[in-house]
Amino acid sequence: MARYLNPEFRKIPYKWRFQYGFYQFFDHFLTRGFFSRVTARSRSRLYRKLQRWLEQGGEGKIIPVERRSELTYDEFMRNYVKKGIPVILTGQAAEWNCTKNWSLDYFKELHGQDEVLYMDQAHIKKGVYSETTLGDVIDKIKTGDSEYYRFYPLLKRHPEHILDFDYKWIRKRRLKRGFGEAFQVFISGKNGYTALHNASTQNIFTQIYGEKKWMLYPVEYTFIVDPDPARNVYRSSPIRNGHVFNPFEKKYEGHSLYKYMDGYSVHLKAGDVFYNPPYMWHCVQNPTESIGVGYRYFTPWTAFKKSPLYMFLEFFAFRPPVWKSWKNYNDINIIHLAESGQLKKIAKERGVKELKTTV
Repeated sequence: MARYLNPEFRKIPYKWRFQYGFYQFFDHFLTRGFFSRVTARSRSRLYRKLQRWLEQGGEGKIIPVERRSELTYDEFMRNYVKKGIPVILTGQAAEWNCTKNWSLDYFKELHGQDEVLYMDQAHIKKGVYSETTLGDVIDKIKTGDSEYYRFYPLLKRHPEHILDFDYKWIRKRRLKRGFGEAFQVFISGKNGYTALHNASTQNIFTQIYGEKKWMLYPVEYTFIVDPDPARNVYRSSPIRNGHVFNPFEKKYEGHSLYKYMDGYSVHLKAGDVFYNPPYMWHCVQNPTESIGVGYRYFTPWTAFKKSPLYMFLEFFAFRPPVWKSWKNYNDINIIHLAESGQLKKIAKERGVKELKTTV
């Protein structure tokens, strides 16, 4: 899929990316701690070559994702989805009921009593969470807190809200060989942030209330991102020298090569629909209070073409196993709790064999 890399972006030599993939493969099965010691010299040589090559091209360029109005179905599928290229459909959802009616007050009035397990984004790998209600999360947001409640499985709990979307329009824009689907709601306070990560699903994202900014980097730059081996189907950028990279702040401490990545910028406003392809590295910042909904589905063959290595390794995810990840994809918080080892603990405290939802 590198042939669909934006022509303005630098193309890292394939042999280097292949060698890095070799390291990632054995990091996954033998642990990075062990295999990085075995390959320390060759890794160091490879990254020195990469750094010299990147420095010759200068710092990376960030270009806005293309905006389209009245994009036809054929154009959308042929020029963007099948090629794995992001695009914004300006104002596509402006007349949908969700865009007209949803707000923080709307959710608090209807579903404020919903019990939720709120995952702390700053310590997500440690499984830091709190038991609260949706209403309490919204109250904190309205008092100026930057709380960011992600993956709220609204339609699983309250399926009547499917009528707030043009559901037929969304489902028509699926690839034919896709399966599964999940509507995931993201509710954020001003300055809520999600660090750089990627996943194998297709994502048709509707910005319903407020604004949201994204930064995107092609999967071809995984060599630069250098994520720690994933124990599940959700990969994130590593912590280096105590820091997680935030491209909105442009602080590169511990991530010196990140400044050379080419990428895309996205600024969504209420009513915009955004297509985010599989395995695109992305992070999100909310400049205002915000509500958005991601419609996700899975296309194994498309994901494999985008990243054969990652698609293969997903079948060997074990915290939780891949089949449980797909089963719980309506609520990614379940997957994060399983990765940290907290899921069984919470289920035991609640007196159930298995925790199936965080709401």
